Amino acid sequence: MMTDRFTRLIPEILRHEGGYVFDKNDPGGETKFGISKRAYPDVDIAALTEDQAIEIYRRDYWPSWMDQIRDEILALQVFDF
Repeated sequence: MMTDRFTRLIPEILRHEGGYVFDKNDPGGETKFGISKRAYPDVDIAALTEDQAIEIYRRDYWPSWMDQIRDEILALQVFDF
């Protein structure tokens, strides 16, 4: 069974973004899996699970037109951007 493009690319995004970080010099504040407290003030970033982060990425960062990009590497670059 072939998985959808989002499912194929999200592990690479999560790998790039890394785990929990709280750098006081970072304007995003607490960050985990690339999800920042500044962008999601109501989310408990420290307790954020990978599944919850994936849900946020699919809902808020995966536009419907991404599936129209033919080249998988280009799709990954656009998604990561």
